Amino acid sequence: MDSRFESVKCNLCGADDFDVLYKAKPPEARSVSSGNYAAASFHILEDQVVRCRQCGLVYINPRPKSETIVKGYSDAVDEAYVSQFEGRYATFRQCLKEIEKACSKRGRVLDVGCAAGIFLKAAKDSGWETAGVEPSRWLAEWGNNKFGVNIKPGTLEQAHFPDSYFDVVTLWDVLEHVPDPAATLREINRILKPGGVIAVNYPNIGSNLARAFGRKWWFLLSVHLYYFVPKTIRALLEKEGFSMLLHKRHFQRLQVGYLVSRVRPYSKLVFNVLNPLVNALRLAGTNVPYYASQSLVLARKKN
Repeated sequence: MDSRFESVKCNLCGADDFDVLYKAKPPEARSVSSGNYAAASFHILEDQVVRCRQCGLVYINPRPKSETIVKGYSDAVDEAYVSQFEGRYATFRQCLKEIEKACSKRGRVLDVGCAAGIFLKAAKDSGWETAGVEPSRWLAEWGNNKFGVNIKPGTLEQAHFPDSYFDVVTLWDVLEHVPDPAATLREINRILKPGGVIAVNYPNIGSNLARAFGRKWWFLLSVHLYYFVPKTIRALLEKEGFSMLLHKRHFQRLQVGYLVSRVRPYSKLVFNVLNPLVNALRLAGTNVPYYASQSLVLARKKN
């Protein structure tokens, strides 16, 4: 096998038995670079997508080596992400309302892979004590300087938080990125208080939109190592000591111009039609709510 890649077993059941959903591009056409990895990256997936025959988990196998991925996130400078503050803040305010319904009171919240800390800003404004971990040193520094929300640069495991310390832990567009989702959830279980809440949003590869677009589905990206459906996300959470509380469609807000820019890698023709139209109508800076096949999950740590 190409030395840039590693083979992995199913992260849910441990099997090494899979069907290929989408074949990889030829080795010479694959860009394996740490530069592909950033919070706002939309480098189209070039790797092989497989589905476990035993449990149904969908994942990339083989995949770029974990050290390449972690280095990419650590070195990333992500001005595209922070440019969408207003829409992301409005999105997180709505998510926070769902979380607060499941909590008896406000307490300590940790955001894993928190990027620039926009969710933490929303939580701080609502009266929560905040902390975050973010591999990108640039994003962590940006968020701390802008919002003062206590972001530690690095990974969750490197942060060494105490046992049973947080009331809530969140992962916004994160679990599909990590090399070992089961280990990440295990660590979150350790640092959550008994009865604490975890919030996860993820791109649902079982959604009607994902099935309709197939290989052209916009969430098939280099940054995504795993692809969940309601059945597999529930099974993984249950396996790592959580009980599902909520599973619903996840709506976000972003600027129209930013959303149109995401069309360009898939169809330059459509982009060339939409982009001047959006600019002519002066809609590029308008934040709009949209659903793009993502799901929101809340679960509680079992006592």
